[in-house]
Amino acid sequence: MERKFLIAGLAVLVFVVLASVGLFFWVTANQGFRGSVINPPAPAADFALTSQTGQTAHLADYRGRYILLFFGYTNCPDECPATMAVLKLVHMDLGDQAQRVQVIFISTDPDRDTPQAVGAFVSRFDGSFIGLTGSKPVLAKVWADYGVTVLDGGETHSTYVYLIDPSGDLRLTYASVTQPDDILADLHLLFRKG
Repeated sequence: MERKFLIAGLAVLVFVVLASVGLFFWVTANQGFRGSVINPPAPAADFALTSQTGQTAHLADYRGRYILLFFGYTNCPDECPATMAVLKLVHMDLGDQAQRVQVIFISTDPDRDTPQAVGAFVSRFDGSFIGLTGSKPVLAKVWADYGVTVLDGGETHSTYVYLIDPSGDLRLTYASVTQPDDILADLHLLFRKG
């Protein structure tokens, strides 16, 4: 009788261990994203804007890298610099993998945001960040392509961060001033899957 209980107990123990290992691998493989997922991923609209160096820059120039794209204005006193500071932390925390990610800032205030102004603004956060601007009609098309609402001469605007994958598809969005750990976790998950 004791032998039957021992065998039954061992069978239950083996089942619990196998179920736990299986659950661990299933959770790891199906770990969810923390940002808002765009499903299915959608092609990100390309653009031709002026960089802080005065050169024309296209989204396609950064194909092969993950892009964190943010729209804002350089004279913003709060939300824009706070979001850029989050992106700086993300970039720093990526360490050696930071080269796989490009942060791009696009102006919502073309009247004041010259190439020099966007250059000075992005360089306060990281020398590798790209700042882009252009004429109001050119920027208005980019804003529309990304669903960015711009009012009050650029001071009122949508404040999402867009994550674009190396093939040029929009994958995730984040509300402004997201926790850096959320973006980092999603990037690491994409790195593992990619």
